[in-house]
Amino acid sequence: MREILRWELRSPLNLAMASGGAVLVGLVMKRYYMTWSASSHGVPSGVETLGSVFRDAFTGDVYLLLALLVPFLVTLAVRLERDEGVALSVYSLPFSRVRILLAKFLAAFLLLLIFVFSVHLLVFTLHFADTPKAVIEVLKVQTVPVAFFYISALLFMVSIAAVVAIASPNTYVSIFGGFVLLYLPEFVGADWFWLLKWRDALTNYKWATISLGMDPVFGREFLKVILLPALVLTVLYLIIGNWRDVR
Repeated sequence: MREILRWELRSPLNLAMASGGAVLVGLVMKRYYMTWSASSHGVPSGVETLGSVFRDAFTGDVYLLLALLVPFLVTLAVRLERDEGVALSVYSLPFSRVRILLAKFLAAFLLLLIFVFSVHLLVFTLHFADTPKAVIEVLKVQTVPVAFFYISALLFMVSIAAVVAIASPNTYVSIFGGFVLLYLPEFVGADWFWLLKWRDALTNYKWATISLGMDPVFGREFLKVILLPALVLTVLYLIIGNWRDVR
């Protein structure tokens, strides 16, 4: 499994897709920070204010980019080889099919997490580099909860895209179907949509300054809405992938 995971993580196409998407996410976050700075008229910002800005950088535009990026990357890992006729050689390796499927899932998830979260940290640090002490204090308090938020959110998004990819008849349906499932509820403004829970968890940033365990991203409601469905969908992806013919 480690060999397959290493192979997927080193794939030039996967790396190019993840890095290109992360650059776009960084540009959107940079625009958000610039807009915020312009609206504050250069007023000095404290740790509490910058903490809220750091968390609020996960905007609707960022989610839109991820809703496009995730299905593309997952499709490259899970679906494309089946359409190109090379899946038989991959699944004939001396590893169980479940391990191969899990390695592909983890590769897409890890690439997204590493690139996107790193960009979030980098853009914030560079934009507010004039106040290094405040930036360091913000990162001390907010890095862990925001990292956990990205882990949960991306796991949820990747699990949805993986189920669509493994069940789709071809690459195009996989990409389009994944994007529709991830973004359409937000586009039509569905009140039950999980993104509302994400925003609630990110907006209540003050609890993190009191105690890490009180942060809403570690709360039962957030975990129930995000992690539990993600685990169920991941198991479903493995079941479908183990059952379907690789040809």
